[in-house]
Amino acid sequence: MVDQHIQIRAATEKDLPRLVEIFRASRQKLLPFLPILYSREQDFAHLKDLLSRGDVKIGLLDHQLFGFLVRIDHWIAHLYVHPDAIGKGVGKALLDDAKSRARRLELWCFEANLRARQFYEQQGFALVRTTPGENDEGLPDRLYRWVRD
Repeated sequence: MVDQHIQIRAATEKDLPRLVEIFRASRQKLLPFLPILYSREQDFAHLKDLLSRGDVKIGLLDHQLFGFLVRIDHWIAHLYVHPDAIGKGVGKALLDDAKSRARRLELWCFEANLRARQFYEQQGFALVRTTPGENDEGLPDRLYRWVRD
């Protein structure tokens, strides 16, 4: 069931500890095939850097932070939702917000992340190409693109 109490706002540095928590919990529980490449401190530094140079929006479900989307120009660098909020509309609300402010969006998705692939395809993203693993994790992935009609 989709909860109707979702708010989107710009992330601030105060949100960074929760962003790291969401990032790590999501990857651990929803993407167990991913190798753990970086420490919590490195993830914090990475997200802090993205906050300084990208458009970072957070999704609040009943006033609690449960998801975030990082956009740099037309690229969605990250879209993560805490496992406890999967299926409650947070990811869709974040993506809808990004789509409302863009003419096109592109993103990479791991081949093994079937749930995310289905989600992006349902949201109008089309597969552009696949790679055998030209990423830090060395895993096959897919490039998706959305273009406003």
